[in-house]
Amino acid sequence: MKKNLKYILILPFLQVFVQVGIASSFPQLTEIFNSTLLASTFIGITPLISIIFGSFWGKILETKGESKTFLYSMALWSTAIYLSGVSLKLPVLAIIFRAIQGIADSALFSNALTVISKADFSQKEQTKYFGLVEFLASFGAVMGPMVIGTGFIYMSHYILMTVGVILFIGTLFVYKQLPVIEIHSEKVKKQVTKFSPRIFLAAFFGIMTLAVIVGFQATMPLFIEKHISNPVFGKIYISIFALSLMLGNLFKHKISGIKIWIPLATFATLMLAIFLSTVSMVVFLLLIIVSGLFLGLSLTMSSEYASYLSVGFEEKGMAVFSAFRISGNFFGPYLSLFYSMGGMNFFMLVLSIISLVSTIFLFNFKKNYNEIKEI
Repeated sequence: MKKNLKYILILPFLQVFVQVGIASSFPQLTEIFNSTLLASTFIGITPLISIIFGSFWGKILETKGESKTFLYSMALWSTAIYLSGVSLKLPVLAIIFRAIQGIADSALFSNALTVISKADFSQKEQTKYFGLVEFLASFGAVMGPMVIGTGFIYMSHYILMTVGVILFIGTLFVYKQLPVIEIHSEKVKKQVTKFSPRIFLAAFFGIMTLAVIVGFQATMPLFIEKHISNPVFGKIYISIFALSLMLGNLFKHKISGIKIWIPLATFATLMLAIFLSTVSMVVFLLLIIVSGLFLGLSLTMSSEYASYLSVGFEEKGMAVFSAFRISGNFFGPYLSLFYSMGGMNFFMLVLSIISLVSTIFLFNFKKNYNEIKEI
């Protein structure tokens, strides 16, 4: 089963690869649509729609299983990507196809997270695989700007069409090789069978963490391009930031459990960057990269937290979690408005406060986890 997991675990990579790649192309989309509003909507409509349809995929997972869910969601998702590329000269139609893409978008993360939650893994193994999911997603954030972002610079009207065709063909190729995951007998004994709103503790923590990450991904290219005329440098910096996220994802299995100090470390690092911004621009940019390490740890921790809180209703619980958490992709780009309003230090202050406030959703962890273990 572990051998075949690779086909499911690649889904978060693909989701982030496309979304961040398109988000990093904001300047090029603005030029194509001749409107910042249309460009922002083209980027943000997909995660917005995915919030609405997240629980829908939980029902599909329960009734059809992981393999069929993979087929249905990926076929719809890749077709919508292709059609959004075909329609770039008609902005409203392109946005409609991006909205259709959003219907399937949340299924990619929820499918991978549900497989890990249901599988016969020890707590340490489970944390390791959650870290791998987030690692691959962060790798998507590295490759998205480099492939799709750069593609929009040199072949803007063909890059999404090309990606859509490749993904559709790949979907048909791997469908029959996907595993069927059964809940381990020890987990069956602990089943709650009834959905619990406690899953929203993990969802809201994940939303705030992801919003901070996406805020950086949307804003830093603008900040870099303001000082360096070549737009490629902004995309390179965001890719380096994503590499830092990947390290955090990768190292989370070394830190077992839910740790409040991780988001507090993000807060402290960003505050330090603010204070040192007038001393050295290089140090300032490096500290943002360091904050990516703690944000990567937090992102993996949100999935681990959701797994603890969804025992017994894994399919619906993880689908709701992934659908709500992905809304961070929608709210994140709007954080760049604080950069426009008050400059980089004001923007950084807002993001540091969000990281601090996110710890509120972790304080009841021990109480909730102990309740689950007693079931």
